[in-house]
Amino acid sequence: MYSIDTLLSPFEMKAGVVHCRCSKCFSVPTKRRVRKRPPSLTLLSLPDEVLLCVLQCLSAEDLLSIRAVHSRLRDIIDGHSSVWARVSFKDNWPAPQSVWLFERAAEKGNFEAAVKLGIAYLYNEGPSLSDEGRAEVCGRKAAWFFGLAESLRPSGADPFVWVFIRPPWSPSGSCCKAVVFDRLKAECDAHTEKRGSLLHSLARVLQLFDEEEKTVREAQALLEESSRHGCLQSSYLLWERRRAAAVADPGRYLQCLRTLRDYAAKGCWEAQLALAKLCCSGNPLGLEQRTCADLVAQVFRSCPAPRRRTEDLLRRGINDTMTP
Repeated sequence: MYSIDTLLSPFEMKAGVVHCRCSKCFSVPTKRRVRKRPPSLTLLSLPDEVLLCVLQCLSAEDLLSIRAVHSRLRDIIDGHSSVWARVSFKDNWPAPQSVWLFERAAEKGNFEAAVKLGIAYLYNEGPSLSDEGRAEVCGRKAAWFFGLAESLRPSGADPFVWVFIRPPWSPSGSCCKAVVFDRLKAECDAHTEKRGSLLHSLARVLQLFDEEEKTVREAQALLEESSRHGCLQSSYLLWERRRAAAVADPGRYLQCLRTLRDYAAKGCWEAQLALAKLCCSGNPLGLEQRTCADLVAQVFRSCPAPRRRTEDLLRRGINDTMTP
């Protein structure tokens, strides 16, 4: 058997160096294994699907900054409408230098941008326009963006445009609200898909005027047409009018309550509250107390949760219109 010393001869290992006794290889060091560093991960290393999720959470200002960083990011932002539809305009208001950004996002389906543009043009806050024909121009633009916002309104949410164009109107005849009202009325004929919600808003505006016979009849006609086009909120307002006449007839009143239950089950918030009040007070459906409570709980559980962002946005818009 050979010993280890014999196997190493005539080579030697000393101080980590392998060499023989000749002068040629006496000082040749051993080859060491070099560890490769893992490649560093950057934003551009992510797939497009992940980048889309990241970009959709940015504010408008951050989105423009990211767009200028790299051509790939620019192509993703410009090529996907969902990025512009979900970009946030929190704490931002349309101004002469940024109105183009709001308009681009609104055209891509951004609900927040459409609402803020409608309010800005309605009250002439932000976009700079000349005094000549200001009410007509602003009213036309406000009506366009309000109509767009109604079409982008989340499913189950109530029509809201009437909140911004409600009375009082200027008696001078050059009121921007009056222009918006007339433009939205004309838009009902051009866009059938918006007719139900727009007619509802127009009827709510007329109901806020002094109760003249002509105004009341026109509001009633608008509500009926809106209901025929599938607006659940208009159907509920018509139900409220029929309820007073049906109280005297038990059969009609019971049918009226069943209709209210159907509206509540479909997601009408006002109908849900009315049903809950009726069931908690007099129980007109003749149900047992436990059954009545379960019915109300089932109606509320079956309805989709309201979108908090939409509620906050509309609340801010309402506060803006009430500020002198």
